[in-house]
Amino acid sequence: MKILVCEDDPLVRTVVSMILASVGHQVETSNDGQEGLEKIRNHPGAFEVLITDNRMPRLTGIELVESLREMNIPVKVIMASTFAAPLDEELQHRLRLDGLLKKPFKMTDLLKSVEALGH
Repeated sequence: MKILVCEDDPLVRTVVSMILASVGHQVETSNDGQEGLEKIRNHPGAFEVLITDNRMPRLTGIELVESLREMNIPVKVIMASTFAAPLDEELQHRLRLDGLLKKPFKMTDLLKSVEALGH
């Protein structure tokens, strides 16, 4: 799959992209939500999956996904962040998320979440 990893922490961004690439995915990265939005908007259809952090400078993951949904850009989204339990269900429904990973997460959980989107 073609995946965009949107994460402001350089170490997390690098590790996640390396793990995904090691199992055969084509991976690009962005440093924050604004850069991620520009990459997706400027290259329609280039990405099948977006894996995004929520707490980022310039544009949060929630704001990024809201913008993508408003523009009707068809991309599957896995959000990775720390959330309070009551918010999770409402957030997933409102943003039409395809997955939610609570940080810190195991790489096996990340791979399972991505693999589930391919079926």
